Amino acid sequence: MTRAELIRWATSNGWTLDRFGHLKRELDNKTYRLRLSRIAARYEIKTPSGWTRIRSGHYKDLHITADGKLGGLTR
Repeated sequence: MTRAELIRWATSNGWTLDRFGHLKRELDNKTYRLRLSRIAARYEIKTPSGWTRIRSGHYKDLHITADGKLGGLTR
């Protein structure tokens, strides 16, 4: 998967790009983001002390599962 493919999938599933180029989503009164770098994506949650990484993965390891979810992220 490439960065552009990830952005295309995320925006079609309710994620929005912020001014820094990261994808954000509100779910159950919690804010999540996909922090995109040159080679990897980090899945993070907003906490009172800042952003905490939940999972991450290189673009080459990411894929869309049969049920339309993002796979390949590791802890």
